[in-house]
Amino acid sequence: MVAPYREESFVVVELGGYTTKAMQDVSDVNKLPTVHIRARAGILKQDQPQTGSPGAGDAPMQVDAPEPQPDGQGASGAESSAATINDKGDNNAEDDDDELSGPNYVFGSALESAGQGGALERTVDIMPGGVVEDWDALSAFLRHVVTRELGIRILGNASAFLFSVPPLWTKADQENLVQIAFEHLNAPAVAVMEQPLMALYGNNKVSGVVIDVGHGVTTVSPVVDSCVQSSCVVRSAAAGLAVTRALRRLLQEDPAVRSQFDAGVVPLEFAAALKEAGRCTLHPAPAPAPAEAAAAATADGDTGGEKAPAAPEPFEFGGKQYAVSSSALAGAAEVLLDGADGQAGDSLAGLVHRAVLGCDPDRRAALWESLHLVGGSSQLPGLRERLQADLEATVLPASNIFAVTQTRDVAFHAIPEYLVGWRNHAHWTPFLGACLAAKVMLADSKHFVSRAEYNDGGPSTIHTKAF
Repeated sequence: MVAPYREESFVVVELGGYTTKAMQDVSDVNKLPTVHIRARAGILKQDQPQTGSPGAGDAPMQVDAPEPQPDGQGASGAESSAATINDKGDNNAEDDDDELSGPNYVFGSALESAGQGGALERTVDIMPGGVVEDWDALSAFLRHVVTRELGIRILGNASAFLFSVPPLWTKADQENLVQIAFEHLNAPAVAVMEQPLMALYGNNKVSGVVIDVGHGVTTVSPVVDSCVQSSCVVRSAAAGLAVTRALRRLLQEDPAVRSQFDAGVVPLEFAAALKEAGRCTLHPAPAPAPAEAAAAATADGDTGGEKAPAAPEPFEFGGKQYAVSSSALAGAAEVLLDGADGQAGDSLAGLVHRAVLGCDPDRRAALWESLHLVGGSSQLPGLRERLQADLEATVLPASNIFAVTQTRDVAFHAIPEYLVGWRNHAHWTPFLGACLAAKVMLADSKHFVSRAEYNDGGPSTIHTKAF
């Protein structure tokens, strides 16, 4: 059987709450994503022309206002969702020169330029926390990614799409995405997969626990035999943004740091730059001292509470040198482990424990031996080591006598070493898995929805496909 589409034309899109990654051509799995764009939309003022020059034949980044869905055309998902995508119709979807009514959206570098020029009415995050709040903005955003970033013409589009979506997306959400792909991107074929499963595929596994530490939310997703256990997925607001805010608060409380800024206010951008530079390090937890050593230290008058303060660390920001206290850098990173509220059950180790306990007891031991840490904020130095130490102290038994279902090991896995192009990019494992899945799924009509199937059954046809 001849594959209906070529790997060189496959398009993989990973939708994220903070950034979206995309790439065309999955023939070489050692290639990193070529598109890495902030998932934020800017709405231009009514009297402002749209920023950026469209490619030849590309329509402006606009979408239709929502309208009621006609009966009998995949209405199951549209009726169950509060936000629906306006149907352009098959003929209009193939016409690049059709101009759509609605607000003017700008993205990427055009968004930055419009913001500096005062041309923006407002900005919106398209998927805060992985949940789509504005489907029209997402439609325009995907059209921008496809036409401007990847250089694919909507007219005559011959690229099959695989979308990697966050966990806990409803069926209605997936149907809306499929409708956007066929109606607004003119896709000939579409497949949709969940990011936790893609993360496992990238690490050559089919079962495990995926710990996705993102920008606005941390998600822990157990996967058993290539099936995401949706009822066991847990989320927390203790993520990258929480670390940035905690770091800014600690810096603001330090008079030595505060005095280095105009008006004595530490900007949030400064804290974000510090974090992204890898300055927030999680150090190993101190081992508890034996009772005898603690008693001897007390008798000598040395309680260990008085330590010389660490020397400030230099950091360059905006062409100027600043001195930053080491204690603030270390304290901010602890937010990831302690949780948003500092409660034991909300700690990162507690979230993983809760997620695994929700699964079948016979599978828990195998899940503990297959942990996968992904997401942009998972790059904080020392996070993996601290999390493993916390989990071992919580999960592993004190003795060497094990029951049949008892946990014997807590192990993290990474990208296989033979994928040399992905070295030092373990946080992008879900995208690698999506590329690997696309090579198989988009080459077999059993795994994707074709345009003919979409025209016959509507967006809900996506639920009849499995991999």
